[in-house]
Amino acid sequence: MLGGGVRKSVSALALAGLLAGMSLSSVMADTVVLANGDRLSGEVLLMDSGTLVLKTDYAGEIRIAWDQVEQIETDDPLLLKAEQLPDGFEGRLVSAQGVGKVGVVAQDGLEPASDVPLEDVQRIVRPNAVLREWSIKGGVDLAMDATHSSNKSQNWNAAANVTMRRDAWRHGLNVNFARNKQDGVVGTYNYDAAYSLDRFVTDKLFVRGRLRYGRDHVDNPARQVIFAAGPGYQFWDNELGALSVYALLRHTRYKYHDNERDRFQSAALGWNYTRYLASKQWQVFTGGEVSRSLKRSSDYSVEADVGLRYNVSDFMSLYAKAGYTRISMTGQDTTNERRYSVGLGVHW
Repeated sequence: MLGGGVRKSVSALALAGLLAGMSLSSVMADTVVLANGDRLSGEVLLMDSGTLVLKTDYAGEIRIAWDQVEQIETDDPLLLKAEQLPDGFEGRLVSAQGVGKVGVVAQDGLEPASDVPLEDVQRIVRPNAVLREWSIKGGVDLAMDATHSSNKSQNWNAAANVTMRRDAWRHGLNVNFARNKQDGVVGTYNYDAAYSLDRFVTDKLFVRGRLRYGRDHVDNPARQVIFAAGPGYQFWDNELGALSVYALLRHTRYKYHDNERDRFQSAALGWNYTRYLASKQWQVFTGGEVSRSLKRSSDYSVEADVGLRYNVSDFMSLYAKAGYTRISMTGQDTTNERRYSVGLGVHW
C-alpha cells in the first residue's frame, strides 16, 4: 500500500499533468480578442467579406464581425491577403504592439515579423495540409413533394456524396436518384452511382480512375456502365471552396430499351467548382462533364448541375439546384432531360 506522502506526490503529479495538458491545449488554440475585451479560443477557419469564422469546441462555428477584432494569434500558418503582403503569402499571426494591428511571421521564419493593420487584411484562409489521417466530407440532399388535387404528382430527388482523403489518395462516391410521376404516368425514373479514385502526383496534379453505373427506366440508354481514367488538376481546395478540372478517356457500354447494345470509346472533359460566400453562409456550386465518341463524331453527351445553398447551421442547409442531361446516339432517341429541385441538405 502507498503511504500518505506517496499518495500526495502521485496526486500532485497527476494534477500537474492535467494542468499542463490544459495549458498545452490552450496554447495550441488560436486566440481572438474582441473590442469588448472578450477572449475566444478555437481554430481560425477563414476571414472573408468582413466576417471571421472561428471553430470552437463549445459552440461550433461562430461568426465574428472583423471590425470587432482587436487582436488575433494563430498557431498554424495561414494564407493572408493584404495590400502590404505579396500574393500567396503564408504566415502565422502574432500579437502586435497597439490595438488594431496584427504581427505577421512568414512561414519560413526567416523574415522578421511585420505589423499589419487589421483593417488592411482582406482575407484569411486556412490551407489544406498534407493529410496523415483520414479526412471525410460528405452530404445528402433530399427534395420531395406530392400534390393531390385534380392533378396528382409526386416528385422525388436525392443525391449523396462522400469524399475521403489521406496522404496522396482521395476516394469519392456519388449517388443520384430521381423519380417524377404525373397522373399515374412516370416521366422520370433513374439512378446512378459513381466511384472515383484520385492519386495526387503533386499538390495539384492528380490521376483519376472512375467506375460509373446508371439505370434509366424511361429514357435511353436504359443501362450504362462507364470505365474512365485520365489526368486532373486541382486549382485550389480550402475553406473558401474548390475548383478542379479533369480529362478522361472513357470506355462506355450502353444497353437500350429495345435490347440493342453499344460499346465505344469517348473523350471527356469535366469540372467541379464550389465557392463559399458571406463567410460560408452561402455556397454556389456547379459540376459536369462533356464527352464525345471517338467512333462517331455525332454521338455525344452533356451533363451539368448548378445550384445555390444556404447554410442554416454547421450541418444543415437549404438548396436550390438545376440539372441538365443530353445524350445523343446514332439510331436512338435523343435524351434531353432538365431537372429542378429545392430541398434540405445535411452535410458533415
